[in-house]
Amino acid sequence: MGIHRDLEVLNSQAQNKEDDNNVLRAKNGRGNTALHEALINGHESVAQYLIREDPEVSYYRNKENKSALYLAAKAGSVDCVSLILHFPPNSEHITEHFEGKSPLFAAIKGMNTDVLEAMLNVNPTLVQLRDSKGRTPLHYTASLGYLEGVRYLLHKYAPSITQRDNSGSYPIHLASINGNVDVIRLLLQVFPYPEELLDGDGLNILHLAAKNGRYNVVRYILSNLVLGELINMKDKNGNVRLHWASKEGHPKIVSALTWDKRVDIEAVNDDGMTALDTAEYYMKSNPQFRQRLTWAALTAAGTPRSLSRKTVGGQTSKESSNMENYKERVNTLLLVSTLVATITFAAGFTVPGGYSSSDTDFGIAAMLRENGFHVFVFCDTIAMFSSIVVAVVLIWAQLGDLALALNALTLAVPLLGLALTMMSVAFTAGVFLEVSKLKWLSIAVLVMGITFLAVLFVLLLPLCTPLTSTNQILRRLSYYSFHLLILATSS
Repeated sequence: MGIHRDLEVLNSQAQNKEDDNNVLRAKNGRGNTALHEALINGHESVAQYLIREDPEVSYYRNKENKSALYLAAKAGSVDCVSLILHFPPNSEHITEHFEGKSPLFAAIKGMNTDVLEAMLNVNPTLVQLRDSKGRTPLHYTASLGYLEGVRYLLHKYAPSITQRDNSGSYPIHLASINGNVDVIRLLLQVFPYPEELLDGDGLNILHLAAKNGRYNVVRYILSNLVLGELINMKDKNGNVRLHWASKEGHPKIVSALTWDKRVDIEAVNDDGMTALDTAEYYMKSNPQFRQRLTWAALTAAGTPRSLSRKTVGGQTSKESSNMENYKERVNTLLLVSTLVATITFAAGFTVPGGYSSSDTDFGIAAMLRENGFHVFVFCDTIAMFSSIVVAVVLIWAQLGDLALALNALTLAVPLLGLALTMMSVAFTAGVFLEVSKLKWLSIAVLVMGITFLAVLFVLLLPLCTPLTSTNQILRRLSYYSFHLLILATSS
């Protein structure tokens, strides 16, 4: 009843006032007309009435530069959009009303094909409309991954696939930047010559995918034999996609590229730098972990440094700051190894079950002949001596030499991982012995121990694996550890 009453009031007012002062065209503080407010609040029936009463107001813009047509398109209201377009203000200049906050781009953003179709049916030339960045509707649908919209626009005007925006990018470039593989696949069916589509910097879709960390696009291109020509193409500065992935620090993409035999890992750009040179050039004094993983992937693949490369900025000056960073790690590991040595040493003299008090076996462990006790002794002993070796190695690492510190850490981390694992097994075996008379509890202890040991193994494996080894066997063994680290860093 309230809506009908409002309609009657609006109708009477509309009939009694001149057009210039018509309440239907009046704006509030936000620049909204009654039609704007009806669409914003979802009153579609009121909006349709207002459109019929004064079609011209549908093209009025508020302070946000949004027309009622824009709001209707954004809301996906096909009926309102069709009704507005049925009353164009001036058929010769209708495209002016699709500029700025464009209703057409609002429909694309909302991925509403019905609204998009309604607009293009009224004026097919809108398919060639460009925004302030020079982008066409196909640029936007490709960027959003709006597959149905891409298919529809290609059907309406296929040549838009080869139209650039102001920066020189084609629709397929925006699809690559945003990781929209399905859109890329569709666009390549229409125009299967991606090597001819280069942006303003001479980058193809594989360059852009590597630069922006779009692993799914890189994987698709590498798996498509037809696109093999893209793999070692250079941009206008001589960079291949391995340079771009290394520069931006995308270890997963660098790994995928270096495992592909077709990729030239020795490629040199116009500055005389290989991908490894590029990675080191852009590494800070305290690089992010993904940058370290990128460097590790390149090193393990045997990527060389260029003999003629330009001096890598700041690398020698970074040695002292790197030494300080390594000292912090050394001190942390030294503290942990000392704690492990202390705990395992004490556990060796406070064995599970205590000591025998009989005359013949006085001072001998009461559970000496139990298998679980043997496990406890072996693991506790290994843990203690491993942690002691780690402590000694790390003392050497504090002598101030960077190479010595790196070698010490390479040895210390796996040994400390072994010590922590053995200490955990010793603890599980000791507790199991003490509760072995109660079957369900001893089984529960074993299950918990095995579960957490598995978790510990997964966490320690990437840290103990030689990620930078060029040995093919070790490199293959470290493949899964490498990807676990990538997963952990969300790279």
